[in-house]
Amino acid sequence: MIETSSLHYKTPEEKLKIYENLAFNELFSLFLKNTFSTSKRFGIEGSDTFISGLSALVDEAAKDKTEHILFGMAHRGRLNTLATVFSKPLEQIFAEFQEIKAEGRNVWGDSGDVKYHLGTTQDKVFNGHTVRLSILANPSHLESVNPVVAGKTRAFQDFEKDINKEKVLGVLIHGDAALAGQGVVYESLQFQDLRGYSVGGIIHIVINNQIGFTTTPREARSSLYCTDIAKAIGAPIFHVNGDDPEAVDSVMKLAIQYRKRFKKDVFIDIYGYRRYGHNELDQPSFTQPLMYQIIGRIQPIYQKYAQQLIEEGILTQEHKKENELLITNKLKKSYEASKKQSLDKQAWISKPWENIIESGLFGQLKDTGIPLEILLKIGKEINTLPETLKAHPQIVKIFQQRLHSIEKGEGIDFATAEALALASLIYEGYGVRISGQDVKRGTFSHRHAVLYDQDSNVSYMPLKAYCDKMKNGPSSIFSINNSSLSEFGVLGFEYGYSIANHNVLVCWEAQFGDFANGAQVIIDNYITSGEYKWGIQSGLTMMLPHGMDGQGPEHSSANMHRYLQAMDDDIEIVSPSRVDRVRKQIMESNMQIVYCTTSANYFHVLRRQMRRKFRKPLIIFASKSLLRFKGVLLINFLIYIYINID
Repeated sequence: MIETSSLHYKTPEEKLKIYENLAFNELFSLFLKNTFSTSKRFGIEGSDTFISGLSALVDEAAKDKTEHILFGMAHRGRLNTLATVFSKPLEQIFAEFQEIKAEGRNVWGDSGDVKYHLGTTQDKVFNGHTVRLSILANPSHLESVNPVVAGKTRAFQDFEKDINKEKVLGVLIHGDAALAGQGVVYESLQFQDLRGYSVGGIIHIVINNQIGFTTTPREARSSLYCTDIAKAIGAPIFHVNGDDPEAVDSVMKLAIQYRKRFKKDVFIDIYGYRRYGHNELDQPSFTQPLMYQIIGRIQPIYQKYAQQLIEEGILTQEHKKENELLITNKLKKSYEASKKQSLDKQAWISKPWENIIESGLFGQLKDTGIPLEILLKIGKEINTLPETLKAHPQIVKIFQQRLHSIEKGEGIDFATAEALALASLIYEGYGVRISGQDVKRGTFSHRHAVLYDQDSNVSYMPLKAYCDKMKNGPSSIFSINNSSLSEFGVLGFEYGYSIANHNVLVCWEAQFGDFANGAQVIIDNYITSGEYKWGIQSGLTMMLPHGMDGQGPEHSSANMHRYLQAMDDDIEIVSPSRVDRVRKQIMESNMQIVYCTTSANYFHVLRRQMRRKFRKPLIIFASKSLLRFKGVLLINFLIYIYINID
């Protein structure tokens, strides 16, 4: 049925559109090769139909009124995608090749990155309908962007109220070797049907070179196909000949239709080849001489398809020459203009869904205290359980104790302080999302954010009920999700969510702080360095239960030294006052590291994450033994406090 589908029928107009995409892609690649001959480009030559196919995918999604398409991809074909599919201004691309820097930007956080790691956001109009295309910045850990794309896609869906998952689409582009070899692929695929992580299906496209740098498939995987990992979640896999542009075009449209109907992941495996080495400065014949003898004799797909259309009477030699001249002149003109271009850093930063809300409640934005009467009111609402809920007797007692401690203003433990901080942010119109292994109850049975009726097993979330009652704006959500048993994938998801909307406090909690080492790639390549490399702010909060609590080396250290070593704060920063100096140090640092010894510390540091004009990752260490230890609690917690240091 698929092979004989009407999707394969192409009108002359559709064929010409495929031709035009292939023509631009071919001449763009050739221009880069001739103009920047000593630069790494990670070109798409040999899998060119990926570019024309991706354009068809975007067209098909636009017909269905998709509003946002978020892409994640590694190096191969990235520049061609930006130029052909995104229509990113060629002047900007060429300026980046020439390493033209932004004017007057000798400031913190301007390290930049290689051009084939950069992202962008572009709006394209299709028959009057605008689609926002975003490609996320991507480090050299090729598949690490997978959960980040999923997280950002879910965030956009949440805030667009996209319940049917039709307005926002995630697309991941893989290399064959990386797809088969990297464990984060499996961790990310597990999000498909998880309530707090599902995005209604992601479209996966594999640029299958049949080689990974110098590694052959026989050395790279144990399965027949690189896409066999998709069978773990029952995703359909479409294998397609990369030398057949019409078939690639058809299967892209088929994938859009499948995802629309079933809301599941779908895989497209484009079998092609790599005309040059891993990068253009590499010599592939060193290791695959016979393969590259064959590749050297293959006619480029653009030339073959153009000849096919000429034979079909759809294209003429004169039109072909005119089109090539037109594209070549455009490339030359853009290159000359790029020499006078000052690089606009904002042009390659993917845009968040919403700008930072600057709350004017309770004094200046930097103030984190709350008037006593409001805090008492909030505390009563979130700790008074419905009469219809038959909660566990111990839970009822815990909530009674919490309410009593708030009313007395003493003996407030960490869980109570956390709930008050989160509810107060919801009161101001911010959102809250908490994720991690067993976070609903809390690993140490301290949070109890979700309660269960002992007769019906129906759940009740006090903070969710409070949030639904307040409804203070588009970002006002409360979501708490027990995650899959994953650190790498889930922390990447939450990072992606955090960069999508700066008005949501996004928290990831490790079961024990030392479990975070399973997510070290996300920590090193995104959280500690994302703003410095790509200008992307994140207010992600990592909660790391920590402390020598007598449970051995596996459960006693969150490796605080690693985070301290990754800090780039500068003690030499000098300002007229201590307050300004500390504020400048925080703004020009890559993250914050805190060890909360009192519940008051914890309350204010959570609120500070939102009550700022900027966002920074926050790493919170908190000892398990202090969670209920009354000796460190501050009696004056409920006093109206203003914090003078931002």
